[in-house]
Amino acid sequence: MIIKVTTLVLFTIVFLSILLTTIIFSKIPLLSDWFRSIVQSERGYIAIPPPFTEDLYYFIFFNNIGHFWSPPKMLVWLPFLGSLILGLELLLNGGIIGVVATITGMTQGVLYPMVGIIPHGVIEIPAFIFQFSSLIRWHTTTIDAVMVKITGEKVNRAKIVRGIKDTVILAIISVTLFMLAAYIETYVTPYLLKT
Repeated sequence: MIIKVTTLVLFTIVFLSILLTTIIFSKIPLLSDWFRSIVQSERGYIAIPPPFTEDLYYFIFFNNIGHFWSPPKMLVWLPFLGSLILGLELLLNGGIIGVVATITGMTQGVLYPMVGIIPHGVIEIPAFIFQFSSLIRWHTTTIDAVMVKITGEKVNRAKIVRGIKDTVILAIISVTLFMLAAYIETYVTPYLLKT
């Protein structure tokens, strides 16, 4: 049930933010030019390694699994607050995808962003679903435990252990899928975009 709800929420938020960003950036070309100037500036905000390199693979992989190792991104694991942070992150990611797809589609044609997103996205999207399901399972488990403690009821250890096991299993599935998606995004997608 958690995976189904997570999938529905993920697709809804990402779709709406992509759609809204696409509409805004296609109607206001100045925003598109401003975003392009930021990305293409000499100093740049993020130094993305070149395609077909191990550095790019690790850059993509570690960025995608950041919720499991990067302290700032690990804030999503906090009960109550983590869900809000995760929702805001989804909106931001969807907006960035929409901006990049719109700008690329306007300059390279409609098929170019599709070829750039679909090959690895087919695996990366389920990886995100499992990652977010892992986070949500953790939230429900910890919030249930906290509420039981607050109300003075007896803690059901088996239920907590099951929640932690589910969290770990979903996280392992997510990381495995991210490894495969990062490989495709590093070595296959750039090859398809060159042809």
